[in-house]
Amino acid sequence: MKGTIVSAWIETCREIYGEEITNESLSNFNINKNKIFTPSEEVEDKIALGILEYIGDKLGIDSDQVWRTMGNHNVATYSKVYPAFFRYKNLYSFLQAMYDIHVVVTKRIRGAKPPILGIKPIDKYTAHMTYSSPRGMFSYFRGMLEGAANYFKEDIQIETIEKTDTFIKLAITFPQEIYYQRKFRLNKALSLGFIRNMEGKIALSSLLFVGIPATLAFKFMPINMAIPSVLVLSTVVPFLIAKGLFYPLKYINQYLDQLKDKDLSLIYDISTNDFFEDINKSLREIKESIKTDFVGYKGTTDELNVFADKFANISSNMSSTSNEISSVVEQVSEGAINQAYETEQIAFQLNNSITSLNKVVEKENQGKVALESSVEKINKGFEDLKSTSNSLNSILLQFSQVKSKGQDLQNKATEVRNIVETVEKIVEQTNLLALNASIEASRAGEYGKGFTVVAVEIRKLAEGSKEAVQTINNNLESFIKNIDEFVFDISEQFNILEEENTKLSSVTEKNTESVKSIDQVSELIIELTNELTKEADNINSIFHGIESLAAIAEENSASSEEASANIQNYTEEIKKMTESIHEFKNVSMQFSEDLERYIV
Repeated sequence: MKGTIVSAWIETCREIYGEEITNESLSNFNINKNKIFTPSEEVEDKIALGILEYIGDKLGIDSDQVWRTMGNHNVATYSKVYPAFFRYKNLYSFLQAMYDIHVVVTKRIRGAKPPILGIKPIDKYTAHMTYSSPRGMFSYFRGMLEGAANYFKEDIQIETIEKTDTFIKLAITFPQEIYYQRKFRLNKALSLGFIRNMEGKIALSSLLFVGIPATLAFKFMPINMAIPSVLVLSTVVPFLIAKGLFYPLKYINQYLDQLKDKDLSLIYDISTNDFFEDINKSLREIKESIKTDFVGYKGTTDELNVFADKFANISSNMSSTSNEISSVVEQVSEGAINQAYETEQIAFQLNNSITSLNKVVEKENQGKVALESSVEKINKGFEDLKSTSNSLNSILLQFSQVKSKGQDLQNKATEVRNIVETVEKIVEQTNLLALNASIEASRAGEYGKGFTVVAVEIRKLAEGSKEAVQTINNNLESFIKNIDEFVFDISEQFNILEEENTKLSSVTEKNTESVKSIDQVSELIIELTNELTKEADNINSIFHGIESLAAIAEENSASSEEASANIQNYTEEIKKMTESIHEFKNVSMQFSEDLERYIV
């Protein structure tokens, strides 16, 4: 089944049964609801027919009724799409043209295999119509037949004569005469069943109605009566016979008058068994041929009119579009000129910027070298500071030991002072003992003189010891005082050194972080410098590209101006074409009106 037919069926289903059930049926066959069927597209019969069968099953409608409704509705649809195919005098003329219409459709849609239709008149009001289709869509055919009758407003009677799986034959009775046939008995009688030329019939009639009667007249009548009788017969009989034999010419002339009046609707048959019958047959064949051609002509005029309308719309849109394009091209041309100028300005400014940037890059590279040297010196200074801090820690350790020894010396001096104080006490005791000894020696008299001398010496020794102890004590006090001051000074210096060492350690730690930060910053600056160098190179490349772009912009400016001129010429041509299309439309309409003069 061709896509154009399936598409028409689907649209009809949407109109009759609604969007929802139609889309559901399409979905059942895995067809997108928005699918567009092309005219030459082949759709499987089981799908094309199944779409309507599915709708009928869902809605509980008999399949025959669905197809009859579809056929009836399609006639109304086709009458709007192809109105020329329906411009016939009556239903019979339309049905006669169906075969030719199908031939035209087959030519226009390659691969289409429409059913074969035929119709043949039986009498004035009855015709036998045949419908042959491998699909056996008889209900659809009956529906289209009913739709055609409704379109032509004719009440017809239909009777099925013969029916198979692929063929049906109907007897259709029409309300108006569809067929005219006239039998001319004289012509048929004088043919004797085998004489078809007019000369033979005239000769035979002359023999029968002139020759034989004249012979009998001369034989049985007086000569004076026979001669006038023969003269009368030889004049009147040929005239009457000729008039009778040529009487069919009147109907042929009527046939020709109908052709002259462009009426091709009726069929006239005459039976004469002579050349009049042949002439009438030829005229009928000519009429049928003309009618067949008119089917194509009318279809063509419809398509020409539709094409002209579409082309007129397209040309109108093209005209509007060309005007817009012309305007846009002018703007583009102006923009291209401005772009070329601005591009040159940008290139100039970019060149200056690149020069400055190159200088900055050069300075950055110099700064990078200086920065690397400074970072190296900072790292070296930090290492020296770290070494100094370590040395100071060592000195502080040693100084701590000196402080400890000073305190030990101070302690020992204190111990010596305590010993001296003890000695001083011993001297005092000795002196007191010597005094007591002198007193006791005085008391002893002569016996005590020796003790007196000893006491005196002891006393002198005690006093000398006392002076020595005093001297030692004084010196020791001075020494202890010096030691105390020394220890105090050492403690003060140690505390100061310790504080400074703490500060130095803190500075060292901070410097460690600072040096790390400086290293990171220096690395970042070096990296940025390298990136800046790369970007400078890239910008140089861009600059060369912009120079090329400036050249292209100038070329585009010139091309845009040229294109603008061409578009204007194109617009003028479009306007001329639009005028020609309107003229073509007028000619097509005039041709269609001329065709309407023919009654088919």
